[in-house]
Amino acid sequence: MAQAQRPLLHMIGNAHLDPVWLWRWQEGCAEAIGTCWAAVDRLREGKGFVFTKGEAHIYRWIEELEPALFAEIKHYVAEGRWIIVNGWWIQPDCNIPSGESVIRQALYGKGYFMEKFGVEPTTGYNVDSFGHPGTFPMLLRHTGFTSYTFMRPGPHEMDLPGELFIWKSPDGSSLPAFRIQDAYNTSKRSTPLPQKIDQHYAHIDRYGHPFMAFYGVGNHGGAPTIENIDEIEMRIARGENLAYSDPERFFREIETDDLPVVESELQFHAIGCYAVASSLKALNRKAESLLEQAETASALAYRATGAVYPRERFAALWQVLLFNQFHDTLGGTSIEAACIDSERELAGVIAGAEELLNAAVRRLDGTIAPPVDPTDATFVVMNLSGVTSSGLVEAEPWVDKDTLTPRLLLDETGKPVPFQYVDPAGKTTGLQRLVFPLDVPAFGYRVLRFAAAQAGEKAPRVSFGQPHAGSLSFETAGYALTLSPETGAIVSLVNRHSGIRIFTAPGHAGIVVDDRSDTWTHGTECFGLEGAALRLEGVKLVEDGPVRLTIEVTASHGASRLVTSIMLPVDAAQPVELRVALDWHEQHKLLRLAYPLAGKNFEYEVAGGWDSRPDSGREVPGQRWVRVAAEGHEVVLVNDAKYSYAAQGGTLYLTAVRAPIFAHHDPIPVEAGARYRYMDQGEQVFTILLRAAPGLSRQDAAVLAERLNKPVVTTPHVSRGGTGRHAGQWLSLTAQGGMITTLKGAEDGSSLIARALDLSGTGATISLESGHVRVPASGMATLRISDNDLIPCDGLERRYAASQI
Repeated sequence: MAQAQRPLLHMIGNAHLDPVWLWRWQEGCAEAIGTCWAAVDRLREGKGFVFTKGEAHIYRWIEELEPALFAEIKHYVAEGRWIIVNGWWIQPDCNIPSGESVIRQALYGKGYFMEKFGVEPTTGYNVDSFGHPGTFPMLLRHTGFTSYTFMRPGPHEMDLPGELFIWKSPDGSSLPAFRIQDAYNTSKRSTPLPQKIDQHYAHIDRYGHPFMAFYGVGNHGGAPTIENIDEIEMRIARGENLAYSDPERFFREIETDDLPVVESELQFHAIGCYAVASSLKALNRKAESLLEQAETASALAYRATGAVYPRERFAALWQVLLFNQFHDTLGGTSIEAACIDSERELAGVIAGAEELLNAAVRRLDGTIAPPVDPTDATFVVMNLSGVTSSGLVEAEPWVDKDTLTPRLLLDETGKPVPFQYVDPAGKTTGLQRLVFPLDVPAFGYRVLRFAAAQAGEKAPRVSFGQPHAGSLSFETAGYALTLSPETGAIVSLVNRHSGIRIFTAPGHAGIVVDDRSDTWTHGTECFGLEGAALRLEGVKLVEDGPVRLTIEVTASHGASRLVTSIMLPVDAAQPVELRVALDWHEQHKLLRLAYPLAGKNFEYEVAGGWDSRPDSGREVPGQRWVRVAAEGHEVVLVNDAKYSYAAQGGTLYLTAVRAPIFAHHDPIPVEAGARYRYMDQGEQVFTILLRAAPGLSRQDAAVLAERLNKPVVTTPHVSRGGTGRHAGQWLSLTAQGGMITTLKGAEDGSSLIARALDLSGTGATISLESGHVRVPASGMATLRISDNDLIPCDGLERRYAASQI
C-alpha cells in the first residue's frame, strides 16, 4: 500500500500507572504526582504533544496534595491537549466486582471529572485489566460510554475477527472496541518506539483502517519521553501519516459501519486471579453487599421518615471500595504489604456501612407501633433487599439470662413460629440463640415476640456438638444425607420430597491439587481436576430439632483442615447450607470442592447478568451463583466469598483457595530453599447454599444469592412512638421476570433511585403502585422514583429522552 493511502496512525501518549502493585499505595501516590509533572513538562516543550490519562482517584490525589500541578492539568484539559479517558474511579478488575460496582465506577468517576473539569469521558479504557464479561457493552452504554479500549485477553489468548470491532451484549447494547497491540507502554522491557511504529504500519496495511499505537513509560508511572517525542516529530516531518492523538479522537474519526461484531465475553487472562487473595475477595463481597443494604435502609428511612440521606458518606465509602477493586489489588497480584493495606481499607468500608445501616434501621424501627407486651423479648426482622426472603433466620433475643421460663416464638398475629435452640455466640449462661423459618417481603419487615408461655420451650445448655460414632447417614423430613467414612465427602444427598439425588458421586469433596503456577497463573487456562483427597477426622452432631439438623464434618490434608457444618432443613423446599471453616497451610497447591451434578449446562452470574460456559475444564470467573441444568431438574449453588469455578464431565468445581508466592511473576524461577511468603495461609470462612428442583430459574438463583449475601437484619424492637403495623413493606416495588438489585438515594438529593435486571432472558416488568416500566431482554434499567412514579434514566441518573426509552 502506498504511503499516501495509508490510514492514520494515532499516537497515544500515556503513562499507565498501577497505584498499587509491587509497591504500596503511598508510592503509587508519589509516582502519580511525578508522572503527571513529567507529562506537563512534555506539554510545555512543544505544541503538538497530546497526553491521555484516566482514573479519578489519581486526579483527586493530585488535587489534594499538589494543587499547582492540578492547575496545570486543568489548563491543558481546557486547551485540549490533556485528554481525560476512562471516566472510572480506577481501572478495576472487571470480573470480580458486581454490576453495581461497575456502575459506581462511572457514577463517581464521571461525576468527579464533570465537576472538576467540565468534561465527560465517553471512551471506556481498561488497558491492563484481566478480562471482561460479555455484559460490559450494556454497562458501558448505560453509563454514557460510546467506545472501549482494552488489551487483555491478548491475541495468544483469544482470537478476534479484528483488533477493531463492534462489541455487543446479550441485551443488544453495542459499541466499537479496540484491542491494543504490543502493550500500552514503551518501557525499557518492551518494544522500542521506532520498531513499534513500523509494526503498527503493518497492522494498518493488513486491516485497512486506522490504528492506535500507545507509547510512554508505564506501570510505575513515567510518561512519554523526550526521545519518544523526537521520534514522532522526525516521522511527521518526513511526511509519514501519524499524529499525536487520543482514544476519544480515534473513535470519533473511525468508520464503524462494516466492522465485525463480537457477541461474547473477552476472556481469558490470568485465571489464577479469580481465586487468589481470598481474604480480599471475601471482604469485597461483604463490602458490596453491606453498602447496598445500608443504602436501601437509608433510602427507605428517607421515604418513611424524611431522614436526611447520607449521600456524601456513602460516596466516600464507595470510593474506598472502588479504589480497592483495582485489578492488581482485587486480582491478588500485589505484594503482601499492599494486600494488608487493602484488607484494612475494606474492613473500614464494612465498619462504615454497618454504622450507616444501624442508623437507618433505628429510624425504620421507630415507624412501627410499640411492642404488644414490653416484658417480651420483641425484635424486628427486616428485609433490605428487593426480593422476598424465605428461609431460616437466626436471632438471639435478649431475655436477661433467664433460662427457666418456657417460651414461644410468636409472629405479628400471635401465631406460634416453629423454632429450635442453636449454638449461641457466647458461652455464658442464659444466652438463647434461635433458628426459625420466616418469609419477609421485599423492602419489608415482621415483628416477632419471644414470649413467656406455660407450654413453651426451655433453653438448653450452651454447649452444642458431641462426637458422633454411629452411622454416617442422617435424615430430616426434607433431606437424607450419607457421608464417606474415608473422606467426609457427601456420598448421597437426596431431597425426600422430590426424590432428587443431588450428587451422582461424592459431593462437597475436597481435592488438593498441585499448582506450581505463578500468582497470575500465566501460561495455562486450566488447573488440575485430580489430586489428593482429604481424610475424614471426625463428625459431630451439633443440632437436631424441629427446624434443622446440623452435623460438623472435619477433614484434613497435612496441616490443613476443612471443617464443614452441614445444615439439613426439615423443609425440603429450603436449600442445604454448608458453612465452611478452612484452615489452610499448603504451598503451591490449591483446594477444589467438587460437586458432581450430571450437569448439561452451566450458567454463572457475571457483572450485570449471566453467561453460559461449556464444561471444558477451563477455569472461569463467576460471582454469587451458578445454575446447573441436569436431567429433569436444575441445581443452584450460591456462595458468599468465592469467584473461581471450572466444570468438566457434568461436575462443577469451586476453587476455594490457592497458595502461590506473593507477586510471583513468570519467568522468575522458584528456587528450592529460598525464603518466600505464601498467600492465603490460615483460616477463612465462607458459606455455600445448595438447592435442587425442577424448573429452578435464574431468578430463583439470584433470590437465593441475595438471601445469603444480604441476609435479613434482626434488631430489638424498642419503638415508643411509631404507628405502623407489626408487619408490612416500606416500598411495594416489584420485578416480574427480574430483580430489583439496588435502592439508593439520588445523587441530586431529589428522589430515590432503583436499579433492576431482567433474569428471564425475555424481559422484565418493574411495578410500583399503578406504574410499570419494561426492562429489555437480558437488560438493565435505572429508575427514578418520584412519589410513586417510575422515570427511566441512565446509570448516571440522567433522565432518558422519550426516544431513548
